Amino acid sequence: MKKNNMIKKFIMLGIIFSMSFCLISCGKKNDDPINSHSSGDANKTKVMVIGDYDIYMDEMMLYIFQTMISQGATSSQWSDEIEENYKTYILSQIRESKIIYDVAMHNEVELNERDMEVVKMSISNFKAIIPQAVLDKYDISDDIIEKVFKEQAIVAKFENDIRNDMGQTINDDVVKVYEDTIFHTYYYMVFPTVEVTENDEPKTDDSGNYVYVSDEEKAKVLERAKEASEKINAGADCKDVAKEYGIEAYSRERSGYQGAYTDELNDVMSALKENECTEPMEDTLGYIVYTMLIPDDTSLKSSYIAGMVQETLSEEYDKLKTQWLSTIAIDVENDMEGTVWSDLSLKDILLNVEAAK
Repeated sequence: MKKNNMIKKFIMLGIIFSMSFCLISCGKKNDDPINSHSSGDANKTKVMVIGDYDIYMDEMMLYIFQTMISQGATSSQWSDEIEENYKTYILSQIRESKIIYDVAMHNEVELNERDMEVVKMSISNFKAIIPQAVLDKYDISDDIIEKVFKEQAIVAKFENDIRNDMGQTINDDVVKVYEDTIFHTYYYMVFPTVEVTENDEPKTDDSGNYVYVSDEEKAKVLERAKEASEKINAGADCKDVAKEYGIEAYSRERSGYQGAYTDELNDVMSALKENECTEPMEDTLGYIVYTMLIPDDTSLKSSYIAGMVQETLSEEYDKLKTQWLSTIAIDVENDMEGTVWSDLSLKDILLNVEAAK
C-alpha cells in the first residue's frame, strides 16, 4: 500500500473518541522496598486490556522502567502527587503505543535488519541501566523485553515514515506558494510625535487616547527625521544614526516579505536598494524611516518556509494521530483488571531499582 493512500485512508477513519486517562489512587505499600513485590507471576498477572491486547505486569513494568529512566525519577524527590502523575502518564503512554502499533500492523509495517540492530542496541542500553536482579525480581524475561522494544520500534518507524511523507508534501506545497516571494530584512526607525513616559512608552490620556506633541514640535520632529534619512542615504549606518538622534528605543531590525504590507509600503519596499532608506512616512506614533538591509534575504526565506512547514506538519500530524487513536475505544475504568494497578506502588519499584545499583 502506498503511503499517500495510507494517509488518505486514515483521514477517513470513524468518529474520534474522547480519550482521557483517569488514575485510581495508589493503595497498598510495603515498608520493605526490596520485598514489596513477589516474582514469578508477572507474565500471568493481567493489568489492563487495550482493544484485543491483554497487558500483563511484566510488560507494564517495562513501561514503568522506561518512564523512570527517561524522566530521571528519584525516590528522594517522590510524593503522592508525583506518584499520581507518573501513573497517569504511564497509562497514556502504553495505550497510545498499543493503539498506534495496531494501526501499524494493519498497514504491514515491518522491521528490517538495520531496524533490528537499533532494537538490540536499545535493549542493551536499557539492561545496562536496570540491574538484572531487578528484572529477575519482577519476572521480566528477555522475550518480553524484545517483544516490547520491537513493538515500540515498529511504532517509531511507522510514525517517522508518515511524518517524512507528510513533511515532504507540505514542504513542496509551501515552497510553491512562496517561490516568487521576495523576503527582506530592514531597519525600522520611529521619530515619535507622541509624548512618551519615563519608560519610553507612548503617553495616553484618561480616555486612552495618545497625547501628541504640539504642532510646532511635530514640525521639528519631521525635520530631524528628514536629516536622519539624508545621512543614511549619504552612507551613514542607520543604527548609528538612530543612536545619534536618541531613538534607539523606538528602532529595531525587522524582517518581512513583499506582499505582506499595505499597498503603499509594498511599493516602497520593492524600490529600496541595500542600505537605502525612505523619506519619513507619517504613522500613528510618529514619522517612520525604513532602511533596507538585505533586499533579497534568501536565508530568511528558507527559515520562514521551514517554520511554516513545521507548524503545518505538526497540526496535520496531530489530526492524523487523533484519527489513529480513535480506532480503539478506551474505557478507563472497565479496561483495568481488578485492583492490580491501584495496589501498585511506583515508589517501591523505584526503591528496588536504587537498592540494587
